[in-house]
Parts: sequence; C-alpha cells; structure tokens
Amino acid sequence: MNGTDNRPASAGFFMPAEQAVAEARSYKGVPWRHRGRSRRGIDCIGLVVLALAAGGFMMRDRTNYGREPWRDGLQREMREHFGEPVSDWQPGDVALMRWDNTPEPSHVALIGAHPLGGLSLIHSYSHATGGVCENGIDAVWQKRIVEVYRPWQR
Repeated sequence: MNGTDNRPASAGFFMPAEQAVAEARSYKGVPWRHRGRSRRGIDCIGLVVLALAAGGFMMRDRTNYGREPWRDGLQREMREHFGEPVSDWQPGDVALMRWDNTPEPSHVALIGAHPLGGLSLIHSYSHATGGVCENGIDAVWQKRIVEVYRPWQR
C-alpha cells in the first residue's frame, strides 16, 4: 500500500502475476515481524498475502499461527489455496520452502524474475537479513524449495 490510500503501490500497471511481484518488491527493506501485515513489519506469509491481493488473488489470511508454522499444516493450506504444485516455475508463483536441517516446510516466498537474469525469491525472514529481500535462486535456495504453486491462470 502506498502511504496515503489503500491502493497497492503497483495498482493498474501490470498483469496480475507481474503486479504481485512488483508489490512484493515494494516491501524490500521492511523489517521481519511475526504475523506482521504492514510496512512497519511483515512476515513471509503476510508478504505473499498482500502481494497476491495486489494482483487480484485473495487468499485466506490466517494470523493465529505459531512461529513454527509446519505444525499448523502450511503445506496443506498451500494446496488448499493453489491446488497441485507446478514444475515450470514462473514469476508470480509461490514457493513453499523448508530451512536447512528441518523436516517440514515453514517458509513461503514469491518467485520473481531476477534483475540480473534467472528467477528469484522475494520473501521476508528473520535470519540473515532481518526483513524483506530478494535472492537469486541458486543451488542452496533451490534445495530449500519443497513445492511451487501457481495462483494465476496462464
């Protein structure tokens, strides 16, 4: 959202998937905050919910989850929202991920087209960066991706 009204920062300029990616990028630098849903602080699922809404895809925004969302069935909920996973990743898709050495997925990101080529993950997390960032999908990030979902009809 821009600071003076309730319209997404990217409203009106792109197709839905591109609009969602632009909205997610507009949050880069916003600090990570558990259950956050604003520019003062946002978590991974909050970023995906708000970015997809900017593209016109409304998903249930459940905020009563713990810090270990796999115990709340994150993978099941992603499938309920988006259907079966896809293998041909594209910008605007949603990646479900697990951290190194954890058995269950506990993180989500929006896939973008990286400015330097290839695909990227736009996400909010408390680890190294402490907020919303964009990472190219290298071998380390690719290994963390469990499933990818497509909210958009292509």
